[in-house]
Amino acid sequence: MLTFVINLDRDTARLERIEALLAARAVPFTRVQAVDGRSLSQADIEKVSAYPTAVSVRLQAGEIACYLSHIKAWRMLLESDEECAAIFEDDIDVSLDAADILAGIADWMPDDADILKLETSLKPVEIAPGVETSIRDREVRRLAGCHIGTAGYVISRRGAARMVAESERLKMAVDTMLFDARGGVAETLSLFQLSPALCIQAHIQTTGERAIESSISGRADHKSYGATLGEQLANRVRDRLAYASRKLRNLASGARVRKIEFKP
Repeated sequence: MLTFVINLDRDTARLERIEALLAARAVPFTRVQAVDGRSLSQADIEKVSAYPTAVSVRLQAGEIACYLSHIKAWRMLLESDEECAAIFEDDIDVSLDAADILAGIADWMPDDADILKLETSLKPVEIAPGVETSIRDREVRRLAGCHIGTAGYVISRRGAARMVAESERLKMAVDTMLFDARGGVAETLSLFQLSPALCIQAHIQTTGERAIESSISGRADHKSYGATLGEQLANRVRDRLAYASRKLRNLASGARVRKIEFKP
């Protein structure tokens, strides 16, 4: 299976760190040259941004660059003969048994999975009550709610092709599109969560390294619900109804809220 690490050319210290970390975990990887938000002109941003079409947010240059970097990784998977790829950002810590877990993905990843989330944000998330499969002391459960973050996940060829097709114009940040129903895509993807998680962003750990901060300096600052008052009202109502429907569905299915722990 392919393993990609997204890294900016100017972030040489991060590259050295992740190289040493993954070497210690016996995890080989291919570096994906990240798109640098500092290199994007206003024309570049306008070319790929869906804003202000409904429903979209005004993404900052760093968010757009991050999204474009993940698209590069998806396309690299599609250009290969592999069925799936693990994609990591370069600011993570990784479990000691990462090599064994990743090596066995073909045996334990659910057949219908588009994306298997490997990371945790240490925030409560809704997950399905049933265990789909397990590997060693970890469980794989279906994600029933929003779990933001793209620091570590496995994506299938089907999932990668779908996301490339959905990303001609960028409506929201990449983690919103992948894991939050508000992006309009996650609700239609088959999403799973590994628990305990295989990785975590270093700066949110309760122990260990905390010095690495996000390279995305700005976040989306405005959401568009449409051009006219009527369109805005209709989309806001639709948004609220969809949210309520998801909550009722999860309640009926027995989904529960739990914090996904990280196993060092």
